[in-house]
Amino acid sequence: MAANSTQSPFLEARSFMAEAVEEAYGESSNVATHQPFLSVYEVEGFAESSDPESEAYVGFLNEMYDEEFDEVLSDLMTEASGLYESRFVGEATVANGNEAAKMLQRHFAPLQQETGAMLRAMENKLGERQLNTLTENEIDEFLEAYSSSQPLVTPSFENFGGWLKKAVGKITKGAVNLAKKGIRSLAKLGLGPILRRLLKLIGPLLKRVLQSAIGKLPPWLQPIAGKLAERLPFMKEMEEDFADEEDENPATFDVGQLQQEFNRQVADMLFAPGEIEQDLEVARAVASAETSMDSRLHDLSSARERFITELGNLKEDEDPTPLVEQFLPALIPVLKLGLKLGGRQRVVNFLAKFVAKLIRKFIGPRYAPALSQAIVDIGLRLMQLETTADDEARAASAAVAATVEETMQRVAALPDYILDDTELLEGFALEAFEQAATANLPPVLPNSVYQQRPDLQEAKNLKGTWLLLPLNGAKRYKKFCRPVKVKITPHNAMAVESFGEMTLGEFLEDQLGVSPGLDVEAEMHLYEAIPGTTLPEIAQLESQTPGLGSRDEQSVSQFHPLTPEAAGMLLNEPGLGREVPIRALRNRRSPQVGQRFYHLSVPGRRPLMTAKPSGQGSVRRPTNVAVTLDFPGNEIRLSLFLSERRAQAIGVKLRQQAHIGTLITAFKEVLDRRLDRVLNGSRRGHVKIVHAALAPQRAQGNALSQLPSFVTDAVTRRLKEWLIKALASFLKQHASQFVAATEDSDDGVTLRFAIQSPPGFTMLRDALKGKMPTLSGLAAFAGSPAVKLTVAAGYQHA
Repeated sequence: MAANSTQSPFLEARSFMAEAVEEAYGESSNVATHQPFLSVYEVEGFAESSDPESEAYVGFLNEMYDEEFDEVLSDLMTEASGLYESRFVGEATVANGNEAAKMLQRHFAPLQQETGAMLRAMENKLGERQLNTLTENEIDEFLEAYSSSQPLVTPSFENFGGWLKKAVGKITKGAVNLAKKGIRSLAKLGLGPILRRLLKLIGPLLKRVLQSAIGKLPPWLQPIAGKLAERLPFMKEMEEDFADEEDENPATFDVGQLQQEFNRQVADMLFAPGEIEQDLEVARAVASAETSMDSRLHDLSSARERFITELGNLKEDEDPTPLVEQFLPALIPVLKLGLKLGGRQRVVNFLAKFVAKLIRKFIGPRYAPALSQAIVDIGLRLMQLETTADDEARAASAAVAATVEETMQRVAALPDYILDDTELLEGFALEAFEQAATANLPPVLPNSVYQQRPDLQEAKNLKGTWLLLPLNGAKRYKKFCRPVKVKITPHNAMAVESFGEMTLGEFLEDQLGVSPGLDVEAEMHLYEAIPGTTLPEIAQLESQTPGLGSRDEQSVSQFHPLTPEAAGMLLNEPGLGREVPIRALRNRRSPQVGQRFYHLSVPGRRPLMTAKPSGQGSVRRPTNVAVTLDFPGNEIRLSLFLSERRAQAIGVKLRQQAHIGTLITAFKEVLDRRLDRVLNGSRRGHVKIVHAALAPQRAQGNALSQLPSFVTDAVTRRLKEWLIKALASFLKQHASQFVAATEDSDDGVTLRFAIQSPPGFTMLRDALKGKMPTLSGLAAFAGSPAVKLTVAAGYQHA
């Protein structure tokens, strides 16, 4: 702990606990112990306790998951929230809330109409056929021939239309395959009834998107693991393994939850024992969309504004404890692991009094003016904002409120044994306040204190502070008060990671068009997420920042995670970075509370754009790799998308008939960097696992983290070998196909590999069930399987 050797400058008394602990805690309580580890007998008994239908159910869920669908839903939500913000923000009446919902429903009506048109057209063509008589080719032929009955006029609508085709194909093919396996009622059911029920399920999905877009959290999404455990007893482990993970950041809505729930509803419908039961599952889904929505974020925003105002109105020596006690009930429900505090009222009572004592030296007529002046001097003036005296006073109260919030966030993340021990809690709560004050208050302490306690300064060389913005109204995000000029060298750029396994160097080259090897002069703008923050909102509100000012993809794509590594490499100030879970680095869609970001303003550079068939523009995609481990199909599928820059560079060399070996080195560089991240479970890269014994969360990547490193290392080495050999053979015989793909107007080139019956795949499947191979058994991965490789222009999702 930072405070274990030097007296805290924030706490003058030797022990505040002596004043408050008796009232806050009363007599000590016995805390029940909890066994955090799943019994090994449960794991070993899994295979015997499962049944073919349950395994088929899980396999169907895993096959349904599509990372691209999360992107589609995120785009829809961004568009809907933008419409809502432009019309209804600040109008909190019930009437306006209802009008907002109606307006969004009217705007998105074409999507509902297109969904109905496609499914009815499919029903007219194939609806009379029994499922067990259909073939996948017949389904593919219909989808390829089908064209939209009306133009989808926005990029998000167009993306949804593309997903809809794939989803309908995947669901209907899944139903056909299940029927042929004899899954209950499907064996005798026609395609028509399935399509009609599917149409009813898509309606609630779109409704949830719209509800979430106006800032409401659907509470029924939280216990997805528990719902699956009710249906599949052998997945009881999910409740323990993922309960904390699902509630880890409830203040940030993850669109992946919507996909999980939709997939589960489709699976429940297909696996219901009869048509009556199928109708009942659909009715449940429709009814769930009518559930009253959770307003935690709105409640917190209102409570925060009230807290800031009341802090500014405190009289001389007035006790702030009642204000803190009123603020915490709105704050706790949206904290990381806030349920831990919600069930410990005595802890909350103590923290309210403890934090109130700590903030006294920054509030009231005696102290607040000094804090306000410090914020003006190293904050508001640096931002060159037009402010009034009231704005300056509110900025000081807002900084104190932000300190209280972050203190509670840090305390809520403490383990149970600290929360339930009075002496430990006092020490760790003090440290939490010190860290929060360091992040949210300007350096108002004497220099001698900072010399003794350097940990109380996030950035030694950058004079500035974080501010809650906008200054008036709902506080949506924090911003560091000053932009920072940086010089980014090529070596630093390639060492700094951004979202989705992309490096900053690849972003500069692929998406800004910076030539390799050049230094880049840029201005960095730093941001931090608070409960409810989304990057599209920051992008829109930052209208004075070059390159921002709208919610579109072009603006949002320019944010990068400010990790300690990034802050250290680019700013020489690692303390400004924030560690976040690896999954938060996969994409920009769902920022974690407290996560920090940076935006680079590079003079003369804007994101490179490419035109879609509809005429809409989109930002060029970076190089990426996606892997599917399909155990029922006994196949590994890999999609390698090469950015336009990389694809054109390889195309030029192929035209020049360059040596194949030199070309392959470029591919190996891509595979070396990305496959290690994709298949190393601790990084949770773009890997999808279709496996009958894995819960959906694990099947989306983190299952591999349960395997010994020697297993994933062996798989990664062999996979690289098979891919490189297949690619070398392809380029020797079919180089013209790759060249033709680069000449297409689509963005980049996609290589799609299909490895049938890969050696050792059975062993890997068993390992994911808990039957670990020995080192000598790894010889099973040796061999040369058949690899099919196809090349296509543009981005082709795996």
